[in-house]
Parts: sequence; C-alpha cells; structure tokens
Amino acid sequence: MKPTALFVIGSLEIGGAERQMQLLVGRLHGHTHRCHVYSLQAGGPLERWFEDLGVPVFSGGLKKGDMSRAPWKVILAEWGLLRLIYQLKPSVIHCFLPLVTFMGALAGRVVHVPLVVTSRRALGTHQRRYPVLRPLDHVASRLSHRVTVNSQAVWDDMVRRDHVDVSKLVLIYNGVDTGPFEAALSHREEVRRDQGIKGDTKVMIVIANLIPYKGHSDLIQAAKEVINWFPDAIFLLVGEDRGIQKELEQRVANFGIGQSVRFLGRQDDVPKLLAASDISILPSHEEGFSNVILESMAAGLPVVATDVGGNREAILDGITGWLIPPKDPRTLAAKVIDLLSDPAKAKEWGRGGRERVNRMFTVKKMVAAHMELYESRDLS
Repeated sequence: MKPTALFVIGSLEIGGAERQMQLLVGRLHGHTHRCHVYSLQAGGPLERWFEDLGVPVFSGGLKKGDMSRAPWKVILAEWGLLRLIYQLKPSVIHCFLPLVTFMGALAGRVVHVPLVVTSRRALGTHQRRYPVLRPLDHVASRLSHRVTVNSQAVWDDMVRRDHVDVSKLVLIYNGVDTGPFEAALSHREEVRRDQGIKGDTKVMIVIANLIPYKGHSDLIQAAKEVINWFPDAIFLLVGEDRGIQKELEQRVANFGIGQSVRFLGRQDDVPKLLAASDISILPSHEEGFSNVILESMAAGLPVVATDVGGNREAILDGITGWLIPPKDPRTLAAKVIDLLSDPAKAKEWGRGGRERVNRMFTVKKMVAAHMELYESRDLS
C-alpha cells in the first residue's frame, strides 16, 4: 500500500504556494503516495480540482476574516487537524505558509508523524507586519524535521532572521509546467484580438495581486514614462484587488494614461495572456522565489524585475532580463524602454529564459526533490 501524505495549507485560493502544492500533489497522488489536503479555510477555486483528482479535501471551517473576527476558531481547526492526523496516520505531513506551519508542525509532533515538513516560501518580512507570527515561526522550525525553502535567498534569511539549524533546511526550487505556456504561443493573435490590441502594439504584463508590496504604484509611475516614448504601449495588470485598486486607478487617471493601463483582475488563462505580451514586469518590493518569473520565462518573455529575494536566482541579469532596485520607477522605465527599443534582443533574452526554465526549473525536478525528501530516513 502506498504511504499517506497530508498537505496542510491556509486556503485553496490561487497563489504561488497553492499552485506549487497543486503541481506536487498532482504528480504524487496515486503514483507514489495517497495524498490528502487539509485547508484552514473552506472552499476555494482549487478545491474542485483536488476532488476531481480523487484527493480527499478536509477543512478547518474558517472563512475569510475569521482570523481577526473569531480567532478562537483556529483552536477548533487545530483540534480538527489533530483528529485527522490520528485517523490517517500519514508517513509525512507537509505544511505551507505562516501560522499553518506552526499548527501543522505542532499537530504532527503530538501525533508522532514520522516526517514533519514545513515550507518557508518568502522572506520573513511578514514578521514585521504581524509580530505574533515571529515566535510561531520559531516554534514551527524547531518542531519540523525538515524545512524546505524555495531559494537561497530565503535560506539565508531564515538563518539570519530565525537562526534556524541549517541541517534542517532543504533547498527545492519552484517548478513550472512549461506545456501550457508553449501551447499558448499559437494563440497570440487571437488573444490580442479579444483584448482589442493591434498586432504591432507593445504589451507589458504584470501578474501580481494588487497588494502594496507588489509595487504597482512604482509600475504606474514608470508606465507614464514608457508611454511618453511609446504612446501606443499597453500595460496589462493581472491580479485580484486586495484593497488598493481604486487608489491605483485614480493614480492612472491623474497621469492621463487610462487608455494604456488595463486592470484585468484575476484571470484563469495566464499562459495565453503571457503569449500575447512582449515583456513581463515584476516590480515587487519583496519576494521569496517568484512563480510569475518562471512562467514568464516559460512563455519566452524577457523579464524586468526588482532585485529582491530569489529573483536573481531565476533571472540572469543582462542575459534573460533586467534586475533593478526596488522602489525605483525611473530605472524600471529605462529598462523597459531598452527592451522595447531593441526587439531582437528582447526575443533573444526570451528564448534564453525559456531554455533556462527547461534546464533548471521543471516540475519533474521539483517533484523528484520532494520524493527524495519524503523517502529520507535520516532525521538526525
């Protein structure tokens, strides 16, 4: 009988950690493990996907906002997790994202799960925004047998910030399924027609939920300068509004570039939107290791991104894209203009990025590394 693996996460919404867990479970379930998923929040777009795959999904019953309105529900969710672990008797429990790593590591140790794995997928800057998470992160790391990180930058940050025992750390880069991005390339003109974009128009795409630290305000300021040089340029902003869209729209209106900046909200067919674009931009102030960068490279786009977190480990500066300082709209604009002014270079860098993804950041490599971890027996 295949061993049981339990994956624990905060929600089944669309996000970087959720997508990586989706890719991992999709390759493991029914092949090497019997996978189960426990989400603190009920529902979410990925719930049906897991159920269709035959993966049982369990919920802690929380709703959006319960963390602040009814924090006592977290205790009930922890009790539910303990009971589930006791029933399933998994060989491994793997937990993602702050708070959940604490809950899962604690429950896993209480029920004596043979392998307790937690994942840190971003720099620990969340501890400044939510100070209560700092001690919980410390406890989660101490209780874990292994802690996976998705970049060397996150590894270094954990050692510096949390003083984590390096013998527990395992570096596993994110993986991207390149198939959908390669298949979407043939739909470039079709998507452009659907979006009302002319064939020769320069299109920049930003894929990030509308959160202050994602740097959209810097992007809009840079867009104004780019449009001065390329009046027909269009910026596509893809991502859910997390409370700042009205402010950003007002900023766009104040600059008089409303015809050039489009807020598309959450989109389910990102590969086609990337195929319709010319340059991918990530203006974040902080990152762990960006799935968007890998997806953009898989789509053959050059990337202009801030030099934060693990972005430098994905992008080769001056070879597959440009790395720029965060919160620097002027430099951001200059690098975008550089690529728009030299289409041949932009295409060459895009091809180099795709080759780099196929060589280093495949789902196959990511899954193989997790399988090796789950089968490890030396937990000293």
